Amino acid sequence: MSLSLRHWLAEHDIEIPHIDRFSSGQIAGLAFRIVQDMELKSLSIFDLCPFVEVLEVPLGADVLEISTFAQLTQNLVSAFSQKKSLKRNEGTWLAFQIAYLRALHQVLSQEKKLRRPWLSRMMIWDSPPSSLRLLPDAQLQGLLKTLRPGKLTDTQAEQALSVVADSLLVQQMNNASVAWLLANSAEEAEAKSLVQRLVNGLTGHLLAAIAENAPSFAQLQKFFRLGNSLLPTSTSTVTAGDKIDLYRELYRASLIQSYSEPLFAESFSLKDVYVSPKGQPLEKNGSGQMPTTSQAVDLMTWAQQQLSDLETVALIESEVGYGKSSFCRIWAGILAQEAYPNWMPVLINLSEVTPCESLEATLNSGFKGNFHVNLSEWLELSHPRCLLLLDSLDELPPSYLGKRAKAIFIQQLIDFQSKHQHKIFLTSRSAVLQEIAQDLPSQLNRITIEHWEQDELRQWFQQWAKVQSLPVAQNFFTFLKQAGIFATKPELQELSAFVRQPLMLYLLGILHRDELFDDEILQLAAQAQHRENASLLWEIYYRLSKWLFGYPQAEGIKTVQMGWGSSHIHRTQEAIANLLQGHHPEELLEIMQDTALRILHSGHCRINLTEELDILPAFYFKHGEGSRNFLNGIAKVQNPKSKLKNSLEFTHSKLGDYWSAKAIIAGLKQLVKRIPSAYGEPSFILDSESEIALHLYKLLGYGALSQEIEALVIEGLRRLNKWEFSFEVLCQRLLPFWYAYCQGYWLNEGIGHQALSYFQMFQNPVNLEQVNAAVGFNIFLLLFSSHQEAKKEFFPCGSPASLTEFNSEALMWLIGRTSILGKNILISRIRSKPFSFINLSGVYLEAVLLAGANFGKVNLSRAELVGTNFATANFQDANLAGANLSNTNLDNANFMGADLTGANLTGVNLDSVNLTNACLFQAVLTDEGKQIALRKGAIFSSEQFQIIKNLLSQPSLLNVNNTTDKTVIWANNNMLEKGIIESIEGDLIVSEEPYDDCGDNPTVVSDR
Repeated sequence: MSLSLRHWLAEHDIEIPHIDRFSSGQIAGLAFRIVQDMELKSLSIFDLCPFVEVLEVPLGADVLEISTFAQLTQNLVSAFSQKKSLKRNEGTWLAFQIAYLRALHQVLSQEKKLRRPWLSRMMIWDSPPSSLRLLPDAQLQGLLKTLRPGKLTDTQAEQALSVVADSLLVQQMNNASVAWLLANSAEEAEAKSLVQRLVNGLTGHLLAAIAENAPSFAQLQKFFRLGNSLLPTSTSTVTAGDKIDLYRELYRASLIQSYSEPLFAESFSLKDVYVSPKGQPLEKNGSGQMPTTSQAVDLMTWAQQQLSDLETVALIESEVGYGKSSFCRIWAGILAQEAYPNWMPVLINLSEVTPCESLEATLNSGFKGNFHVNLSEWLELSHPRCLLLLDSLDELPPSYLGKRAKAIFIQQLIDFQSKHQHKIFLTSRSAVLQEIAQDLPSQLNRITIEHWEQDELRQWFQQWAKVQSLPVAQNFFTFLKQAGIFATKPELQELSAFVRQPLMLYLLGILHRDELFDDEILQLAAQAQHRENASLLWEIYYRLSKWLFGYPQAEGIKTVQMGWGSSHIHRTQEAIANLLQGHHPEELLEIMQDTALRILHSGHCRINLTEELDILPAFYFKHGEGSRNFLNGIAKVQNPKSKLKNSLEFTHSKLGDYWSAKAIIAGLKQLVKRIPSAYGEPSFILDSESEIALHLYKLLGYGALSQEIEALVIEGLRRLNKWEFSFEVLCQRLLPFWYAYCQGYWLNEGIGHQALSYFQMFQNPVNLEQVNAAVGFNIFLLLFSSHQEAKKEFFPCGSPASLTEFNSEALMWLIGRTSILGKNILISRIRSKPFSFINLSGVYLEAVLLAGANFGKVNLSRAELVGTNFATANFQDANLAGANLSNTNLDNANFMGADLTGANLTGVNLDSVNLTNACLFQAVLTDEGKQIALRKGAIFSSEQFQIIKNLLSQPSLLNVNNTTDKTVIWANNNMLEKGIIESIEGDLIVSEEPYDDCGDNPTVVSDR
């Protein structure tokens, strides 16, 4: 005989949805009456199984009841323990009921937010519960019978508490959950993924349940490192003097519960596919830190070793997408389970902090739960010591101090670490550290995450096979292998580099899974090897949006049904309809671009919302604090009516770069967009100069365009149809604004002030000077690249032929003006760009650092370049006639074929300069310099220079050959032979079942 809570409540005219509105005292009273009835009927705790009651009815009937059953069970625990102390097996039975129901509710809530098709097939979320109709599934009901009445010996209880996921009890509950999901229209692979995700965070829910009911679960505490049971001075028994910091335990639990969060919009989680990367430690030397010559080490092992060093801050660095944030999340959960109470992990995303006067106040502002728990109180304790995982230094909110704010923050960390009480780990992009390299203190232990090699790739493909299927993973691996991606010296270097980055490999895996990663991308990758642009990256991002929104296929509709399941779930019409929620795809894309622009214009990585934006795809956007388990748990404990602020951010900054670029492209298109006038002639929608100026100040005044976004903007503009966009027209529209900007006209007209008010609406801390500098910086970069695309000459200082228009100091002024955005920011961005189609004749650029710049074929005639550093710069075939190069640094510079007629070279060391065929006719230099120039191959005759120039300009017979397109390299047999991860030899994934390419099923299309 067993007790059905559902029947008991119905007999007493209590509707389950109403219980959610009961006060804590009313629910406790309800639980007390249930326990009294059980005593009268001589029922034991094992006759009670709320988990079975949830699973025996359809999902539509109980999704609103799951948390109610968990809450009621928690109150039953208190009622039982007031009668008598719970035995270990009794406590274990009830604790697992509560934890599993909470974990199930967490996963189902996530599925609801993702708008899964299987949910749409089964239920309406806000409908009232149905009658006590059982699910007519024989297998499910058979599995549930094994759990009611419950049977749990003390040995089995100890096993469940010790190994949790691998215990017999959890496996029984897992099997029943899979059967229940299948009965509710989920597919088998999907159901197993959901249950695995649930199990990933189950230990966290157990920890929370036991901590919240610590006196009742006294015998369970030691298994989850609760109380004082693990301290050196503790005894094996728990006494009344032991205390538990509930908020600390709930925070610790939330770190483990986060393992259940879906990865982007997948049915699996990060933990299911995570592979620990390797890194190269940097050793200190006199000038800074350099890579060691030793072999790369496992990042997790290195991090564990750092715990014994309380004198330095551990710094993990890499470029975007190498797994810094993923490592922090995974390691925080491991520490919460295995290192506590010796170490208390605290994970803080630095994008969420608000800079304050003290470091403790700054960190507390970004601490999850800071409205109830003050982190500084934890930091004042000697035990447990806090392990601060500070993620993403590069996302530290902007400050009026500019990049110095990051250096100051690091120094604050060093000062805090010097107290030798707690331990700090910091992560950052390598590029950000290079910008403040001179200010980095020596008390940093640094490690650089390296790209994945053979071992990590093998592990990832094995994980991919588990969360997808063996054929999907094997086909993806084979495709990459045949393209030579795994070769020691791959021909598709850019694509090979992407595959060795965790994020990009996952994104490519998505595309290949849904047949959007094909030979066309390989061809594009081959072409991209020979030019610097973001064509390959743009194509990947574009196809991801194509995959998500189900764009019509250029090749038409497939005539054979694709196999259903998680590997194609996002491409079904159901999934697309759920995503769009009645919106047209173009409408949703516009909402996404507007949201991306708001995030970009805020200057922060996240924005606080005043309205709900549930329409935004979870693949690209995620809500911040409102979804955190810890916050929700604490809010219920302290103030059930408290509301958490709703914040929004990109799921990953790389995906954010794409949508930010799309938003800027949309803004630039407005400049060239025409509409018919009243007389039928087309006119620009932004016609007046002041309208254009305000539009550009608002679009580009937020801060400096990142290199990634800049490259994507140019690539996106390049891909627009010719009828809707032209680089030449864009240049024509931007140039008048640019020349007026260089005269300070728009600032005087108050345009900058209007833009500043706009950015302040988004809490962007930029000031007027920074807005003005950002506009100039961004417009110059756009003009620089747009003229190259249009193949039109760009005069940044105006035409030298017009004395009224020409401003020789415009660039010098811009360099100085933009220094407020970062030291040498303009020079560092343009130094690596080719200066083709830019005319710098007569320009004034004195004492500027332009080492390594590419001035090939550039017109620098009559330019004032005194004291400028041109070391290793390229001036091949450039025009420097009449230029003033006195006292410049030309070490290892290349002037092959350059015209230096009449140039001033006084005070210049020509020993290492390449002057082959350079014309130094009438150049000003010493006799010694002239002798050196002659030995270097310089020409001192204008006539000879022209003759040689004409001869060299003629096409050589040696270059006339067959230039057959060599981009189709994936069809090259030699390359197929080279494309092998040597020791894998195709046997990447081991399976007990042979891979037979889906057998004889005619409804499935193979990737082979």
